[in-house]
Amino acid sequence: MKRTLFGLAVLAAALGLAACSRSVGSAALDAGVAAAQEDRWDEAARYWRSVLEKDPRSAAAHNNLAVALEKQGAWDEAGREYETALRLDPGNVEIKGNYESFRLRLEAARRKGP
Repeated sequence: MKRTLFGLAVLAAALGLAACSRSVGSAALDAGVAAAQEDRWDEAARYWRSVLEKDPRSAAAHNNLAVALEKQGAWDEAGREYETALRLDPGNVEIKGNYESFRLRLEAARRKGP
């Protein structure tokens, strides 16, 4: 099962998993999720980038990578990954929820300033 991350109310929130369709990189997707659950975001991002090298149309990998990038503070790149995931799977409620939560956190961060 392809995995996507969802349920991030705040940047430090725990990860949840949602099932999607199978892809060529499902083992790497799952390995990335396992790394993320242990707060190993660099490793998780590497797994999800490897999925995208083989399957650039994997909405789950784009979404998951966006979460990792957000955790790493790469807001612009995270936004692009969320948008790509949504373009690839516009009906996916988990991705929509992640993107909306991201936008709220980004607005809050911008209001706070540097």
